[in-house]
Amino acid sequence: MSLTVEKILLEFSPRAENILPAIRQISLVFGYVDEEKTGKIADYFSVTKTQIYETASFYDNINTEKQPPFVVRVCFSTHCALSDAKKIIAEIENILHIKLGDVNHPKFKLEMMSCVGRCGEGPVVMVNGKVYERVTVSSVYEMLEEYL
Repeated sequence: MSLTVEKILLEFSPRAENILPAIRQISLVFGYVDEEKTGKIADYFSVTKTQIYETASFYDNINTEKQPPFVVRVCFSTHCALSDAKKIIAEIENILHIKLGDVNHPKFKLEMMSCVGRCGEGPVVMVNGKVYERVTVSSVYEMLEEYL
């Protein structure tokens, strides 16, 4: 039996404190929360679509549009930014032939993200949720090799 937005929503009582967990679960299952899903969530919780969209779009780990197969996120918090995150982004752009924020590549999307709480292991890069720590310019190709 395949999951639907409605089936997922029924796992949560329609109270305000369950909005974010429901959005996260729907994003996890479907990969994103688009306008259609936003409307269903808003109806279920008796809030506006704007409230759902604002909540979903606030968090780096919730997508509001369909994503390419591989989303590469580079931490750009203070520690990672000071630890060569710019150079790592440039190397990823070079290897993948993509620019930061480009939404037109069929296979990859490159984004900056806020702190993931691993400052001692920075710079940090995530590919589809898989975390890579202590990334260096020289280790970027090896990290991305399995996705090429």
